[in-house]
Amino acid sequence: MWGARASNAGVDVSLPTIEKPTIPSAARSKPPRRAIPISVCWAVAVVGVIAGGYYLDLVLREPRSMLHLTDLGVYQIAGHRVSQGISLYDTPLLGHTRGVMEFVYTPFAALLFVPLAGLAGVVRSWVAGLGNAAMVVVSAWAALSILGYRRDLRMAALGVPIAGLAMWCEPIRQTTAFGQVNILLLMLVLVDAALPDSARCKGVLTGVAAGIKLTPLFFVLYLLVTGRYRAAGMSVGGFAATVLVGALVMPRDSMTFWSGAFADPARVGVPQNNSNESLRGLLARTVGVAGIHQVLWLVAAAAIAVICLALARRLSRAGDELAAVALCGLTMTTVSPYSWVHHWVFLAPALIVLADLAIRRPGVVTAPIAVATAVIASGGVLPLLDVRASSVFDYHQHSTLYHNAYIWLTLALFAGAAGYLGSGDRMSREVVSADTL
Repeated sequence: MWGARASNAGVDVSLPTIEKPTIPSAARSKPPRRAIPISVCWAVAVVGVIAGGYYLDLVLREPRSMLHLTDLGVYQIAGHRVSQGISLYDTPLLGHTRGVMEFVYTPFAALLFVPLAGLAGVVRSWVAGLGNAAMVVVSAWAALSILGYRRDLRMAALGVPIAGLAMWCEPIRQTTAFGQVNILLLMLVLVDAALPDSARCKGVLTGVAAGIKLTPLFFVLYLLVTGRYRAAGMSVGGFAATVLVGALVMPRDSMTFWSGAFADPARVGVPQNNSNESLRGLLARTVGVAGIHQVLWLVAAAAIAVICLALARRLSRAGDELAAVALCGLTMTTVSPYSWVHHWVFLAPALIVLADLAIRRPGVVTAPIAVATAVIASGGVLPLLDVRASSVFDYHQHSTLYHNAYIWLTLALFAGAAGYLGSGDRMSREVVSADTL
């Protein structure tokens, strides 16, 4: 601007003045993307390649246990029924027992399974194995992007090694073995979260994920409490679009599903099933299914959801977006009526968050928490330590502590997140981040 005036020998001279540019508050609160340290790249690459190579060796030596693809077979039957015009929900896909091998996904999900119906033999195994591995790689890229790392060659190179390490996370390992859809849902949510809030399509992928399986609708609440109203609306719109597509192509099955089949617990099985790793399963096995069980579950689930959303809102505002998303994913799985081990795939981004913290802020707290979480979430690692258990669930099958380990871990991470947010060190780091622009 031209504003200051000086007088010399009676002559007015206009002098330029420089004003400090005003930085929008939104930009000031978001630090620039940082490069992944080269030492970290090499360490993760070496360990990840070894882990991935050993996992691949196990798959090739023991395909019937490591890549049996039982659930993929069920999806293929569903896809075949759609192509033949046979109802999805009137009878179980296999056998005649209610609650066993019934189709519990949306009509839209069944449409996605149609192209898989013809896969068989070695081609089926390769498509399923490589498909899930590729989605883990994309999920790793999205997670690193959410953490604020540069989208460069270093990030691209770390995708495969991180996927190799993730294959030793029990939910990822089990999802791959069963040929489940959970990694697809994880990828859709993480890629959506990695989009900038200014992106007009942000929220759509989360809505599509919910259109495949209803549980990701929990992320709509997260978007609302963090003030991302347009993204929340886009999620609802994306979800509604999947419902509409299913209704147009499969009107009868859509009517059956949305008029009550989606909420019928008998289609899944009894809540006290030993494989049900949700809060409802914990309560059903502890206090039984009669009387107060339902009330206890609803009250406890609502309380856990509220606490999670409060913590996630603060984490998001503090710039810890991936931690917020991972916490919501774990909570979504906790409060769901039924959650098998392979549903807990959001343990993978939680491990990435903790590893990032342990590397950037090594100390007597972060590293032990990261290691403990990795041990609890691991699959196939304990036998390497001469422990006769593939995972923590096998260590003592009738123990309330071990059998519900993921729920206790989620609650422990709640406490850790609350302590992290309340620490003075956390507050000072926010100020430093804000002042780096």
